[in-house]
Amino acid sequence: MKRLLIVVLIAAFAAFAWRLLPSPHGTGGSSQVATGRGVIQHVDPAAGEVTIKHGPLPALNMMAMTMSYRVKDRSRLVNLQPKQEVEFTVSYDGGEYLITDIK
Repeated sequence: MKRLLIVVLIAAFAAFAWRLLPSPHGTGGSSQVATGRGVIQHVDPAAGEVTIKHGPLPALNMMAMTMSYRVKDRSRLVNLQPKQEVEFTVSYDGGEYLITDIK
């Protein structure tokens, strides 16, 4: 009986935790936007991407991490260098994260 109770409790916890995960299907077409601060790790002008080590982005339900983002305006990559501190705005449309502004 004790094992059954433990299994039921674990299953209930797993179901609750699963519901807290962000949906991979997005928000039905509307995009979410967040602003953050971070440190440039890598710039890839050919791919139009920048890798940033940043703090949490609560508006996107994102914890602190290092991630590569596509940049909307590739000309903004010209002045970016590794170890540079930046402020950025990133949008998420349910399928892709895109930096729309970076300073």
